[in-house]
Amino acid sequence: MSEKEYECTIKRICTLLQSEPTPDVIQGLRESFGSLGKQLKAGPFLEVFETTLSNIPFSALFSLLAAPDNKLIVIVAEVTGLLLKPVTWAMVHQTFEEYIIQGLGHPHPNVKCLVLSQFLKCEQAKDPFSPQYGPHIWKCLEGKGENEATKLAKQVLIHLCKIGMGLEYLFTSESLAVVKQTLAGNEGERFRVYDVVAAAVAESESAFEFFRQEGIVETFLEEEDRRDVLVVMNFYELVPDLCASPTSFEYLDSQGVFKRVLKELTDSEEDSVTTSLLRTAGLKLLSRVVDAKGVQADSFLEQYAVAPILRDMILRESGEARVAAISCLGAIGNNPQALEYLAKEDTALSALATAYNGSLGRLRVECLQAIACVFGHSQTPGAATSQACYDLYMRLSDGKLLVDLTKEIMKGFEESCVAAFAVFQKLSWHAWGVREIASYQNITNFLLTRDASRGKTVQQWQFATIESIVASPSAKDAFGDEDYTRLRRYVNEGPFFVNSVPQVALKSS
Repeated sequence: MSEKEYECTIKRICTLLQSEPTPDVIQGLRESFGSLGKQLKAGPFLEVFETTLSNIPFSALFSLLAAPDNKLIVIVAEVTGLLLKPVTWAMVHQTFEEYIIQGLGHPHPNVKCLVLSQFLKCEQAKDPFSPQYGPHIWKCLEGKGENEATKLAKQVLIHLCKIGMGLEYLFTSESLAVVKQTLAGNEGERFRVYDVVAAAVAESESAFEFFRQEGIVETFLEEEDRRDVLVVMNFYELVPDLCASPTSFEYLDSQGVFKRVLKELTDSEEDSVTTSLLRTAGLKLLSRVVDAKGVQADSFLEQYAVAPILRDMILRESGEARVAAISCLGAIGNNPQALEYLAKEDTALSALATAYNGSLGRLRVECLQAIACVFGHSQTPGAATSQACYDLYMRLSDGKLLVDLTKEIMKGFEESCVAAFAVFQKLSWHAWGVREIASYQNITNFLLTRDASRGKTVQQWQFATIESIVASPSAKDAFGDEDYTRLRRYVNEGPFFVNSVPQVALKSS
């Protein structure tokens, strides 16, 4: 029986491994491992896998990763990764602990990535682990620029925090020494650490206090005082993630973080790119803080008078600042607790209605997107929030919003169509919204009109709208049996259904 191609490849590798590492041997190993990689991918995998490891142990592969040839290292790292795919984390940890630590310190990023990827197999806190890994994983975050190794190292650390290994294994005294050394580095290194810290805080209420006592929170807060606008924007991006518990939110509050953000929004008179970027980032921070686990949305909005600030920005600002304020209000209104407060306070939602009623072009699309967020705060809205949405609806074009929506869709521009269909869909989450849609003249024919020229994205939003209407408990009564049946048929046919027209073949005489 003739040998299979992969068997010949493996034999060739075994012969080359017993030879002196001359340039010709190195070249032969490159070519042979390149072929083996292709054969492992082509399969049958289990057969090639078993034959390979019966003849070439992992120890031989790991030794090649220390070869003085970068091209060979890359090829062998890829083959080793393929061979490690079916190997469980428990087996990797038990068999290769020494190689793991060596690989994490390897100068070649491909080898680091090979080793780091194995940690993603660790899926629960009770899986075997070694505290020795921590400092070496943290070291992989170092580097001026973002690369595959630093990105994967951050992903691994966040993953391990999420499965509950953070404080026990990743923040030992040895690991903390590396963490603090990294925090003394460049912006990229510091914020990679902060991303992991935020993940740990999200999983453990005691984590924030631990980091505060270690001085890491204080180091983070100092980022706001730097003059680099990108650093401050990154700081703003992470603040909501750290508000994972009342304790962490209250501490950040006590340090004046939110007061300074509001001051940036209200006191900035300079009309510059830097100011615009910071104000947009500040608005995004506010919109995300109300959704943070450690924050009472209504109390936060009242304490910092966020609604009047948004009202003033929507009514008095222009350009990007106005658009950012409208977007921020939509995001805040998507939180049910925040929406109840906004409805009582009223000024911000009133400003949104005023802006919408006088809007054209891009501003109208931005307003519709914000309105969709407010209407879509819940698929099963409570009485108070649904009433708030109805009150806003009646302010939009004097209760004739549906006329505007159909006009936006008929324009045919993707952005306008998507924004309008999004509002239609979110309206259908309210019983009153379904009744409003059903009472609009000829609306069923309009909604059911298929137009492939609008593009797939618009077709998907059109389908989502009709699907939501059909799912509403009040739809059948509102639309009547005949129209409701037509809407259901549309849903059953899917978003891209095309009516087949029978072709009649005519014989020429």
